[in-house]
Amino acid sequence: MQGRLCKIRQFMDEKHWQYNYREDEGCGVLEFLYRDRSYHIWEFQDDDGSFGAESNVRTCGRMEDFTGEYQEQILEIIRAWLRDERAQAGRQW
Repeated sequence: MQGRLCKIRQFMDEKHWQYNYREDEGCGVLEFLYRDRSYHIWEFQDDDGSFGAESNVRTCGRMEDFTGEYQEQILEIIRAWLRDERAQAGRQW
């Protein structure tokens, strides 16, 4: 897979999730809906050349910055959504 945010896009492709992806000034921009909520992952590059991402995946209404292994951090939050759903489905009548 070419382009930015490859790990996140690969995960979404495996799950057959629809998303919009583009690149802006060498940074990836990914937007998607999940459970009728709008999520954004906007990659940025710091002055030192390192990348990070701003996203609202943890709290849908508030953006936060992720740095370092930011794709893995974001993916862990998204995977937790799926684990929570499976756990709740097991508790249904």
